[in-house]
Amino acid sequence: MRGKPFGLPRTQRIRKRPEFVRIQDSAGNVGRVGTPHLLFLLARSAAPDDPRPPPRLGVVASRKVGPAVARNRAKRLVREAFRLNQALLPRGLDIVVIIRPGTHALGLDEVAAELTRAAPHVARRARALEKR
Repeated sequence: MRGKPFGLPRTQRIRKRPEFVRIQDSAGNVGRVGTPHLLFLLARSAAPDDPRPPPRLGVVASRKVGPAVARNRAKRLVREAFRLNQALLPRGLDIVVIIRPGTHALGLDEVAAELTRAAPHVARRARALEKR
């Protein structure tokens, strides 16, 4: 079998620095949702060809989270939780997740539970962003 059977396709990932900067600058107070281990920064999607593209994810982990092994584990957990629960999130949204210290020690179920608990707040903030 070639390729990854699982994983997040490139169309659903935020990969370029200008995209991260655009989302972080436009998030303001309206586009932020926090949980104990994650901070969600939200912005409307910049996809010109599709009015309601699927949500896209970018993940940021600073050195405060821990060494490279801990940062990478935390990022993998967040990406997998997003992949499994993306139906809970509104379409047409770009999301940057800033990982807080301690996330690497959690299991996938705990990270997915935080994402699930944050989903209604993300949806409410996304509606507020559409009104702007």
